Amino acid sequence: MRDRESIHPLDKLNWSERNYSVLTQLICDYGIGGKYYDQSKPPFAVLDWDQTCAHFDVEEAVMHYQLFNLRFKLSKEQFRTILKDDINGVTQLSADYQHVILAAINSDLIEDYDFLHDNFSGLSGTMSLAEIILTPQYADFIAKIPFLYAGYCATPGITDYYGYPWITFLLAGHTIAEVQILAKEAITLELGYELAKQTLYSPVTSKVRVNGISVSFNKGLRVLPEMQNLIQTFSGCGIDVFIVSASNKHVVEVFSGLECFGYNIPPENVIGMELETSDDGKLLPEYKHDWVKTFRKGKVEAINRVIKGELGKSRDPLFAAIDSDGDYEMATDFPDMKLVLIWNRIKGGDTGRLCKQAVSEFNTQTPRYILQGRNENTGLAIPCSESILLGSRELQLLNG
Repeated sequence: MRDRESIHPLDKLNWSERNYSVLTQLICDYGIGGKYYDQSKPPFAVLDWDQTCAHFDVEEAVMHYQLFNLRFKLSKEQFRTILKDDINGVTQLSADYQHVILAAINSDLIEDYDFLHDNFSGLSGTMSLAEIILTPQYADFIAKIPFLYAGYCATPGITDYYGYPWITFLLAGHTIAEVQILAKEAITLELGYELAKQTLYSPVTSKVRVNGISVSFNKGLRVLPEMQNLIQTFSGCGIDVFIVSASNKHVVEVFSGLECFGYNIPPENVIGMELETSDDGKLLPEYKHDWVKTFRKGKVEAINRVIKGELGKSRDPLFAAIDSDGDYEMATDFPDMKLVLIWNRIKGGDTGRLCKQAVSEFNTQTPRYILQGRNENTGLAIPCSESILLGSRELQLLNG
């Protein structure tokens, strides 16, 4: 066997001893000079982005940056079109979201946005941001948008399948270049924040239909040096790397991009959600008509269509890195995939079952799944399979 140290070693960093050994062996076996390397059919890896390549969610971070700074370019008419009173026959959010009637919260948001659009100097008005943030419409708007998004994702019949594309509609009116400027500003800011939960409350007033709601979300972003180095090592050893994300493609391109934040993935290797574009180059609040929704089965379809089809890599991915149920099919639908890295978020559901399988395979020489821990309070990997959840100090291995 070749001497891996003379080729392109994977740095130990905070990988667990077990995971470091398994990943190193994979690279030795399937990278350039390895016993399974085929120069005519170089292997490739598929990586989720949010909570996998980076800590916390970049799309949500951009949404919060848009909200707090009112960085919107939707017309009032366009904004109305993205709020549906009936989604797949569902007209109210789940119990966890107070059974809020969609028509009621939509009416509040439309009135909020009309006011903000007419009065904020960054849209059509004259009030500065410092002035507009003191208004009840601003406070109501910045709480109800993330509440509605989270409610969509948690409501049966609506779910992430609707919520994930919907959040991208908030970028409409921008050009792709403007989205990338927005994303870079948001990412740079969020990387400097302390990792924490932030809670927003809508004001209680007789002037709105939905009162007393609150929503909590993760604040801050972090790069993951282990994933940066793994990407670099894969690329240096002839293993092509692709990002397959449920976030907007152009937002992820900024975080993952060349000479930006240390990942150096070329934009053509990023697959994600996309919007329709107008003749003058502005994004529309419509999902791209001929494109898949890159979530769950859609990730597999995107890999088959783009990487296997358009790029001619007619073989299964060698490796996947995941963290949640949205990646489940990407981790399980390719029979020739050799290894799946799971970042341990103490999940139940489909991903929870894969985590349990990774634990059961701990002493297997060639596992299909490996589990890597991290501390959500710091955003840093820890050299074990257990993780520490945000707000906790205890190591935890599995859900339940």
